[in-house]
Amino acid sequence: MAGWTFVAPFSCNIKFTGVGSQDIAIISVIFAGISTTISFTNLLITRRTLSMPGLRNRRILLPFITISLLLTMRMLALITPVLAAAMIMLLCDRHWQTTFFEFIYGGDSILYQHLFWFFGHPEVYVLIIPAFGIVNMIIPYSNTRRIASKHHLIWAIYMMAYMGFLVWGHHMYLVGLDHRSRALYSTITVMISLPATVKIVNWTFSLINGALKWDTALLFAFAFILFFLSGGLTGMWLSHVGLNVSMHDTFYVVAHFHLMLSGASMTAAFAGIYYYFPALFGIKYSRIFSYLHLIYYFGGQWMTFIPLFWVGYAGLPRRVHDYPAIFMGWQGMATVGHFVTLLGVIFFFLMLVDSHYENKVAIFSTLGIPRWHKRILYYLFKIRYVQLNKTTLKYVPNKNIRKFLSQPYFSEYEKYVNTK
Repeated sequence: MAGWTFVAPFSCNIKFTGVGSQDIAIISVIFAGISTTISFTNLLITRRTLSMPGLRNRRILLPFITISLLLTMRMLALITPVLAAAMIMLLCDRHWQTTFFEFIYGGDSILYQHLFWFFGHPEVYVLIIPAFGIVNMIIPYSNTRRIASKHHLIWAIYMMAYMGFLVWGHHMYLVGLDHRSRALYSTITVMISLPATVKIVNWTFSLINGALKWDTALLFAFAFILFFLSGGLTGMWLSHVGLNVSMHDTFYVVAHFHLMLSGASMTAAFAGIYYYFPALFGIKYSRIFSYLHLIYYFGGQWMTFIPLFWVGYAGLPRRVHDYPAIFMGWQGMATVGHFVTLLGVIFFFLMLVDSHYENKVAIFSTLGIPRWHKRILYYLFKIRYVQLNKTTLKYVPNKNIRKFLSQPYFSEYEKYVNTK
């Protein structure tokens, strides 16, 4: 009855949701938050205390996937306690006679939605920012040139993350917010399209005059870009208050949300699996099943969600058990698309089985190590065999690497190499 968002007042009163499943769900979310907190704390402290001293605050020298995951963990550190607090307050309302969200006794049911969506919207970026890191790794690896403007791509993901903390109210346009608040949330939501556009433009610019090395990881990365572009454009419609009023809680919202997650986020995850597959397992992946996986999953996603956009335009609300017979065609097409997507997932598992059955040994060029990210190894090689004094150091082209090589700990590195 309370739904997946545990919406108050249904979730905060045992009169509406009796003791049992709702309490188990709330406690499960609390335990999941505790495990998430332990995990990101471990990784962030590991990075701070055990990373190479010259890399701690020099993002330009870090791989994109590392940058995106560290940013994701920082976001989790801010939003996870908020959700935990909301869940604990729900339990208190249910069993210890508090009135945080119970409006009958002076509580505020809208307060719960503010707490939940302050977690819920940044959580969407927690899911999509690692996908950015994966795509930013794949494009330069599959191309013959570096990715366009790494600084701007790093700026873009940080701006998206920070602005994501300010727009949670666009989920709540119809709960009674005043017009000024709705206008503010709408404006900032539209502004998020700027760093998103920077990413799209940089990805496309990176492909100009390049010789692409076609493989499944790159094709999944292209699929991600198309899903991300389509999902972002449909999201911009929902950011406007006037359009949102007519489309709120319709299948249009379902199509937009899932086109970004099961479409964009999942295709990036599959791209990362194929990209790192030889490095993880030491074997090549089965190409025929990987291509079948791509074709059926990509086609199935569009076949599923494009019809839902149309029925959403027509005003069909979500969370209903039935619909008018006039929507039967579109709903049937969406159902077929879901089974096509499922067939693509089956081909993914067949790819895993066939890859280990064939057991083709991966060669160095397929280990997913971009040559542009190995420039530092060239300079380390020069340090080992050439006396790199201030005269020769100035000829190192990259100023960040030049500053990196001038650090005193490289003398310790020389001693280590000499002793070995």
